[in-house]
Amino acid sequence: MVFIFSRSLIAISITALILCGLFISLIASNINGVTVYKETDRYNYYSLTYQEIQNAPRISQNYYFEFQPGDGYAPSNAIIFKDTINPEPLRTYLVKSGYVREQRRLRGMEMWCQPKKACKDRFYLYVDKHAKEVRLTSIKD
Repeated sequence: MVFIFSRSLIAISITALILCGLFISLIASNINGVTVYKETDRYNYYSLTYQEIQNAPRISQNYYFEFQPGDGYAPSNAIIFKDTINPEPLRTYLVKSGYVREQRRLRGMEMWCQPKKACKDRFYLYVDKHAKEVRLTSIKD
């Protein structure tokens, strides 16, 4: 009787260890990596996409999202539009949302911040005319 109990206890312990290890490896695999996803990927879309990025106008039919948790940096979320070079609807959206375009540029990107929040939340807008791509990135400190 004791033998059967100890065998069962060992089997349950090994199973629990394997499941815990699997769970930890699945969680840890996405900790520092960039997650690329589409709006049809409902889990990632609703769990990773900032509200400001969700509400951004869709300026192309071909777009996807990126989320970067920020290993030592502020996390960021971006929407990347392919087959377009017209960022005007995004600029209008940012102005209506209370963001102000800064005079300086960072590596060719327009910088937008919200003065009401001491520029803690900011956007970067980048147009790559050669690749026909527009990227709107939100960074939250």
